[in-house]
Amino acid sequence: MKTLRLNKLWSQEQLAHLSGLNVRTIQRVEKGESVGLETLKSLAAVFEISTDELIYEIENEKQPSQKEDVDIVKAQSLRNDAHEKVKSIKYFYASSAFLIVIFLFFMLPNYNQGENLGPLIVVFISFSVLIAGHAYQVFQPFGEKWEQEKVSKLLSKQSNNSNSTSEH
Repeated sequence: MKTLRLNKLWSQEQLAHLSGLNVRTIQRVEKGESVGLETLKSLAAVFEISTDELIYEIENEKQPSQKEDVDIVKAQSLRNDAHEKVKSIKYFYASSAFLIVIFLFFMLPNYNQGENLGPLIVVFISFSVLIAGHAYQVFQPFGEKWEQEKVSKLLSKQSNNSNSTSEH
């Protein structure tokens, strides 16, 4: 319930005044102590939610250790994902540099005044395709992040259109 109160930017005194309850009662509810049904109904009415939703919020606040555990696991997962992403980018740059060095030091000396130009172009195109494919895999220009951005833009556009048509 404390979260609900803070989301509304209310002090305990303000909530007590709005609900017609005593400040001490608000403090007991926020501590997770048992309170009567009438108290829950008053608070639920102020927050404009059902008593079941209020009880759910109160129960969730009693178990902050589970919430913290979930947050820690999420943070660790994000850290691991970021670490893997950095490793793949590092590998991409190393392999790209390797292919460029191979081409410059081993292929270009075989130019022979244009005699081997065709095979050199084929090798160059092959190396370019390898680098581009690897870049696509590593940087994922059309991956989840891009998809989420496009969906949010479309939803925003749709809500703006529906708001503008409802105003007319």
